[in-house]
Amino acid sequence: MKNKKVMKRVLVIAIVAAIAGGGIGTGVYVQRSKMTAEVMSVADINSSYWGDEISSSGMVTNDYSQTVEITKDDEIKEVYVEEGQKVQKGDPLLALDTTVASLNFQGKQLEVENLNNQILIAQNELKKLKNTKPYVEPSTPVTPQPATPVTPQVQEMTGSAYNYISETAVPYNQDTADGSEEEPYRYLCTENAYVTGSFLSQTAEEGMHVVLEIRENNEVSGELITAWEIDGTQMAVPDADTRWSVSDHTQLMDDASDADMDVPAVDDGTIADGGGYTQSELNDMIAEQEKKLKDLDLDKRKAELEVEKFKAKSTDGVIYATVTGVVKNLQDKDDLPNDGTPFMEVTGSEGLYVTGGVSELLLDQVKPGQTINVSSWESGVSCEAEITEIKNYPSTEVSSYSEGNQNVSYYPFIAYIEDTTGLRNGEYVDLNMTLSDEEDGNAIYISKGYVRTENGRSYVLKADENDRLVKQYVKTGKIIYGDTVEIKSGLTEDDRIAFPYGKTAKEGIRVVDSDGSYY
Repeated sequence: MKNKKVMKRVLVIAIVAAIAGGGIGTGVYVQRSKMTAEVMSVADINSSYWGDEISSSGMVTNDYSQTVEITKDDEIKEVYVEEGQKVQKGDPLLALDTTVASLNFQGKQLEVENLNNQILIAQNELKKLKNTKPYVEPSTPVTPQPATPVTPQVQEMTGSAYNYISETAVPYNQDTADGSEEEPYRYLCTENAYVTGSFLSQTAEEGMHVVLEIRENNEVSGELITAWEIDGTQMAVPDADTRWSVSDHTQLMDDASDADMDVPAVDDGTIADGGGYTQSELNDMIAEQEKKLKDLDLDKRKAELEVEKFKAKSTDGVIYATVTGVVKNLQDKDDLPNDGTPFMEVTGSEGLYVTGGVSELLLDQVKPGQTINVSSWESGVSCEAEITEIKNYPSTEVSSYSEGNQNVSYYPFIAYIEDTTGLRNGEYVDLNMTLSDEEDGNAIYISKGYVRTENGRSYVLKADENDRLVKQYVKTGKIIYGDTVEIKSGLTEDDRIAFPYGKTAKEGIRVVDSDGSYY
């Protein structure tokens, strides 16, 4: 009888504890369900950035001359001027054989393409070097053991949700759906689930409609976080051995997907401890590769500058005067000197000219015909000048302070000032121009704090149509002001994003619009 009382008492205590435990658990769930994340409109946090700046200075002069040089590959078709003749800016000086000029243009284009390929190869080599593990001399002799290949193993399901979707996956609505647009097959997926290319191929071949869903608590009854609707009749058929993220629909690489799925990583080709390069050797190799990349980039920018000049020659083959002046030192087109002497010069007699400098890093953004702002040191008079020529070789004699990097070379450019009111020959002026990249005209610039990196890919946390946080991968570009990063794609000003750190920085958290005070 006593034992029964003891057992009854223990049972009562257990029931009370269970109820208490359930109450605590429910409290935690309710608390989390009430958690919210503040989001800001991208339009409100988008930083103003109008482009790179060229800031230079130079002395105004009225004795600038245009030098017309003919390469050994050029063939002169006709000369339109004579020695001592006065010409106006824009007058034709001579015509080249467009056949030869066109071939030169195409050859220079191929050179640029080849340099782009070399740059891509060098970037990949640099990435490999930075990912290489340095060799560390073991303290005790180690007997090498044959490596056992590791094959990633992924559990098919977590509860009711799939970790990956393959041909063997079964839709949770298989009894009521038929794979049509009205009744698509629906699959429940975990947050980091992927779908195989073979499944997508089967979907395309059979013209099915499927929906891959991610829901709270990995339950069909859970609130929908995100869904990928796939129309098999419209999709391009991927390779069967590829894998695609359900959350953001992007293809997964081996290293990225393995990390996402918490499976053993496969061999990434890096040199592990036990052989290879020391840290010092790797540092030297990385420095050498970075210098190689810098040189290749400079060669490409110079080649692109020459492409523009060859393009002008190949259009109609005519070289025009860039200054108003007099033709001097005209050579015989049938007996050209081979000592580098220019074919002709046009010495300026009207207007004023100024020489400035442009960084090698901005060479591809500066073209003849662009205007630059001119401001006098003495009188403060402001006007505009037109860039007429950019030299092919750098010079230490030009003044430019657009870059703080002392290792950057500067290329001289000549600008023509047509309206010289208030300016005199020999005075110094400042030259300023803002370069905007048309290709990035709609780019967004936000604080780096809003962007996180995962497996080498950048993402933000943004609000979806259900006011829940979802992970959005973005393509980033240049960094300005040291703390602001360019978003080239993946985000619009209409989106709302959250600060991706803290306990509420999780996918599926409900969002509220911020009043801006916290940020």
